Amino acid sequence: MQKSSSLDSASVVWRDDTPVSTAFDDMYFNVNEGLAESEHVFLNGNDLNDRFASLTTPHFTIAETGFGTGLNFLAARRLWLQQAPEEARLHFISVEKFPLQKADLQKALASWPELNDGAVQLTESYPSLTPGFHRLSFDGGRVQLTLMLMDAIEAYQQLSAQVDAWFLDGFAPSKNPDMWNDKLFQQMARLSHTGTTLSTFTAAGFVRRGLQQVGFSISKVPGFGRKREMVTAHFAENSASAPNPAPWFAHARPQHTPAEVVIIGAGLAGCSTAYALAQKGIKVHIVEQHAEVALEGSGNRQGALYAKLPVSHNAQGQLHLSGLHYSNRMLNRLDPQRTLWSDCGLLQLATNEKEANRQQRMLDKTIFGADILHSVDAQQASDLIGSPTPYSGVFMPDGGWVDPRALCRRFISHPLIRVSTNTRINALKQQDNVWHLHTPDGQVITTRCVVVCNAAQAKQIPQCSHLPVKPIRGQTSVTQNTVKAPAINTVVCGDGYISPPLDEQYCFGATFDLHNLNLDVRQVDHHDNLSKLSAVLPALAKTIADTPLEGRAAYRCSTGDYLPIVGPAPDYDAFVSDYAKLRVDRKWNFSDTPARMHSGLYLNIGHGSKGLITGPICGEVIAASILGEPFPLEKSVLDAINPARFIIKQLIRKAI
Repeated sequence: MQKSSSLDSASVVWRDDTPVSTAFDDMYFNVNEGLAESEHVFLNGNDLNDRFASLTTPHFTIAETGFGTGLNFLAARRLWLQQAPEEARLHFISVEKFPLQKADLQKALASWPELNDGAVQLTESYPSLTPGFHRLSFDGGRVQLTLMLMDAIEAYQQLSAQVDAWFLDGFAPSKNPDMWNDKLFQQMARLSHTGTTLSTFTAAGFVRRGLQQVGFSISKVPGFGRKREMVTAHFAENSASAPNPAPWFAHARPQHTPAEVVIIGAGLAGCSTAYALAQKGIKVHIVEQHAEVALEGSGNRQGALYAKLPVSHNAQGQLHLSGLHYSNRMLNRLDPQRTLWSDCGLLQLATNEKEANRQQRMLDKTIFGADILHSVDAQQASDLIGSPTPYSGVFMPDGGWVDPRALCRRFISHPLIRVSTNTRINALKQQDNVWHLHTPDGQVITTRCVVVCNAAQAKQIPQCSHLPVKPIRGQTSVTQNTVKAPAINTVVCGDGYISPPLDEQYCFGATFDLHNLNLDVRQVDHHDNLSKLSAVLPALAKTIADTPLEGRAAYRCSTGDYLPIVGPAPDYDAFVSDYAKLRVDRKWNFSDTPARMHSGLYLNIGHGSKGLITGPICGEVIAASILGEPFPLEKSVLDAINPARFIIKQLIRKAI
């Protein structure tokens, strides 16, 4: 029996239109006074009306300790849209260990018709109940919700952000003592700065003392309704701060907002990064060596929205799942008519015993619910596809396909993005915090901020020459003429992949060649692609084999650990000098040795064949790093994709 969800969702009973948690025997809100209480305790308690109206920074961050029905979020969103400058962005971060099912969420929010426009957006984008960070976008990007579905303490340990106001909410301390403790307060202090405010409905003594111990200055003020007192607070300093055990993975707070960011490379990574920045009001200049965008690895006719999920939880699986959900939501907003993509689902077939065993172990141990993936036998697989296959597999309802070139063109149509084609960068030099990008014909482009997104060619830039990236040749095959065969209904992956036809033409493949880097289209590779297709869909392959084939070959950019390289560019020589005495027993204390980076230089490369699910969310990571906004991924994932990881691994190997 498949689990319907990978998290324990909230168990709710309804009493007079009021949702009550059976686990905590506490109500989520009072239907008659819930919104007024939220406004009194959290909006007024943090003085948000005046702070929003007088805002001089480009973004503001609220963090909350219990999402519940989303009432506090929707109230804050409404006030933000009423009071904040139109160009500013609200980041609302919340955690929920026992999230509501969508049906309960919709029923709860129906109590507040004045919040309906936000409630509709929330329920439409409400994520599958899987552990991890979920980034949702509202109101054309003016409001961003990062919903962390996990334990509160674990979630805030994984968060990288700077919080301006805290909503310390949740079920009463007497009924949910696991959340209200010093470990949570320490994380709140870590994420706060001078001027951060806090409000909570409780005035319990141990809560006040715990907050004071980590640096909050406490005030007791009148509570709401029959509650005599509540607490507000201001953060002064963190008296309980802990040293950073891995400073080389830290993202430094930016000193200024760049007037313009230059991006090298106009594939999926570059265009995704440009779009993420432009959506936040930053001008972007993309320089591309080819005559058009997306002519290399991002130039295939169709690519799969495909997450490689692991048997056991790891950073790669979390990145892939977060990226799949992020890309799916982004495409829904960007192209609701499905002109450049399809959410037709994806079927991963078990074409050999090894893959069948892996899939079974994954299903036995999985934290993923049936809404993320579920097993199918050969007959069920054939029915899903619409063509017979001899193999069983797992089906991912959120998978699908995308036209990568069309997506890149859609990204760069943003008015804040300009593209210079036929422009190759052959040198990158910095002077007085200004980068000078040199072209072979003597042009020089200057900027304070550069993002390198040109895949394996990044190694030609001296600051990136140490990175272990490699090109891997892949050839896809496309039917030259329309195929008179029934269209398949879903993306099918075996040793290769095939998507449902686009304009009545099939795209399938792809080869994987580590040694031959010639980009000529080869007939032998067409035969290889057809052979793989014949193994999983013999009837369809027989029809396609009688039609002329076209194709294209391109390089994927891969890394040694099959994770992308995303984040600030480390200064290799400085890292080696600063951390040369690194020891695996961790007796050396490096917490006071901040990592030295190339200021204003960032990397977003190495996405391999998964750029459609990792490129967009990693573009958001780069934008967050440049602008000092909250990150959309857990710290463990950020560390796993950090460009500095290879230098640290090298130093550890030497220390062993």
